[in-house]
Amino acid sequence: MNAQDCRLSDLVFSFQMTIESHYDGLWEAADSIMRAVRTLPCVQGDLHDLRMALVEALTNAVLHGNREDPAKTVDIFGGCDEHAQLLIAVTDQGDGFDPAALPDPTAAENLCESHGRGVFLMKRLVDEVEFNLGGRQVILRKRMAHQRRPIKTLDHINRQDV
Repeated sequence: MNAQDCRLSDLVFSFQMTIESHYDGLWEAADSIMRAVRTLPCVQGDLHDLRMALVEALTNAVLHGNREDPAKTVDIFGGCDEHAQLLIAVTDQGDGFDPAALPDPTAAENLCESHGRGVFLMKRLVDEVEFNLGGRQVILRKRMAHQRRPIKTLDHINRQDV
């Protein structure tokens, strides 16, 4: 899978990773992804909320999307767009789902359930959550609060220097 397939083709700086569908390795995978995120020039400030949303997205991809099938993987693409926003796409190889069909975890009948809050949490932890590819992909978008101006692309920098 490439960035175009992930609908992240407008990234200025980016990274890509692929992880296996094992629940036991999710925290280590999240740590590796967050190390890559911290190298991006648009990243500033506290990333705890982003990390928690990422863990939820990875958990959903491995458990619900790929059903921990060892033959399936999860692709992660991330980077900064030209407006200095951080985007992370998590794409599984499952059957997908309809996010609009998820029950409301705050409804009285769901308050005591032990599951069903992952998407709800992701939406509260990052600025935007977008689903693509029939629910097989989630894009987490986080605006970096202290970024004052857009990141310049290499083409823009090269044109200024000429």
